Amino acid sequence: MGQLFDVTHILYIVISLLVTVMLWVMAKRCMKTEKQKNRFFFIFSLLTFLLHISIMWVDFLDDAQAGVADNILFPIYFCNVSMYLLFILSLVENKKTRLFRFFAILGAYGGIFGSLISLFYPQYYLGAASIFQWGVFKSMLSHSTMLVAAGWLLIGGYFSINIRNVFSYMLGLLFYGAIGVFVNWLFRINGLYDPNAMYLSHPPLAEAPFLNAYVISILMCLVMSIGICIYHRSRHAKADTADHTPIDQPTTISSIHR
Repeated sequence: MGQLFDVTHILYIVISLLVTVMLWVMAKRCMKTEKQKNRFFFIFSLLTFLLHISIMWVDFLDDAQAGVADNILFPIYFCNVSMYLLFILSLVENKKTRLFRFFAILGAYGGIFGSLISLFYPQYYLGAASIFQWGVFKSMLSHSTMLVAAGWLLIGGYFSINIRNVFSYMLGLLFYGAIGVFVNWLFRINGLYDPNAMYLSHPPLAEAPFLNAYVISILMCLVMSIGICIYHRSRHAKADTADHTPIDQPTTISSIHR
């Protein structure tokens, strides 16, 4: 039975993060043109989407019936919205507009947060017979590929990394919230259960009732702010180091006469 941070889970975290970093490094070194960068982004955005919905075909091929979970058809979770957003962004032709940059900020940080939270706390793995059950494994894989795509928006230079990103993200969270309100309303008017979309109805963890959607949003913005400050401090430190690097003094006539 799958348990949080058991050997299998830890191994997957390590392998996933190592492969992700390797892909980012290789892409940064090899992808020189905008076309190549956009193709890399498209491939991993598409792969994330296909992995997410693949359960329908796998279930059908298993017993000629396809049981579809609510979050396959509707954006119930934060990750679902981030996944769709990344895929749509990868299809946009002009990636230089202000509107694209706004949603790229939202997709990048939202995708990174969603991927890492799911990677370190995979609820779908807890209690599962095996990580290789396709419903579990495809979820692990899709969050890994989403991390690659979301991180590439940062690494690939699709927008400037600065503290204004936090304010754009705060505004974008209203977009996530609006989708959650709509999905909850849609289920309610059709006489269905409460899907708790975007965790607006109740917190995701019963043992942590204080950790609701609003607190999580504040924490994400706080982590963003700290991360961006650290990023800029490290860049300034490197620039200062380069400026103070000693260089050979040129030999002049005056220096000879001394």
